[in-house]
Amino acid sequence: MKIFSLIRALMVAILFPLTVLIMGPITIVLHVIFQNRKLDDAMIMAWGRICCRMSGVRVHVIGLDYIPKQACLFLFNHSSFFDVFALAGYIPGIRFGAKAELFKIPVFGHTMKALGTLPIARANREEVYKIYDEAKSRFVKGEMFALSPEGGRFYGPQLAPFKAGPFVFAMSAQVPIVPVVIVGATDVLPKGQFLFNKDHWSAKIELHILNPIETKNHSSETRSLLQKEVYQKMNNVWVANFSKTN
Repeated sequence: MKIFSLIRALMVAILFPLTVLIMGPITIVLHVIFQNRKLDDAMIMAWGRICCRMSGVRVHVIGLDYIPKQACLFLFNHSSFFDVFALAGYIPGIRFGAKAELFKIPVFGHTMKALGTLPIARANREEVYKIYDEAKSRFVKGEMFALSPEGGRFYGPQLAPFKAGPFVFAMSAQVPIVPVVIVGATDVLPKGQFLFNKDHWSAKIELHILNPIETKNHSSETRSLLQKEVYQKMNNVWVANFSKTN
């Protein structure tokens, strides 16, 4: 079965760029013509689900009812690039923060920009905070963003320490933080590899959505307490499920 998984992974490596080249321009045209957020959301979810299904990945969402009806900031652990497909395909309405370098990729970068993805220049802290400040007004429109507080891809028995930026972003906009723990994505696409799910014919990713945490009562003086609370809750779920990925 492993050889068939590898063959499929090689085929997906060819098909994946085609999904970008085909769906990217279509999404941009629909966005320009209709300016309809629900249509944009549908295209993002369709792309995420296509990437999961053609790779033999099932996504199970736990705690879907915890998603607020108003604007919020999802914070997720980031162990694999495949995290993005699972989140995009199975949590409706989110927009991501992505490395600024990705915006230079033809079609893909233009699509991200059109859909409101935040360009994150990790090496320039001031620029990151500027982007966050400019994006705060979008929360008023009910938008939801997803960021990784670990600051990059990391996989281990404990989550990596969290960066302050996403917490400052949520606090300054006074929107709730919704923690999401992603389990199983590393098995699908470990860091440093580019073939999706090459070792298994099927795989399962779990999205554990936790109870929202309000930020309205926090200030710069209590930001570290908020950060610690979110980390502990996410890390507890991660540690409890880590054995599933080993």
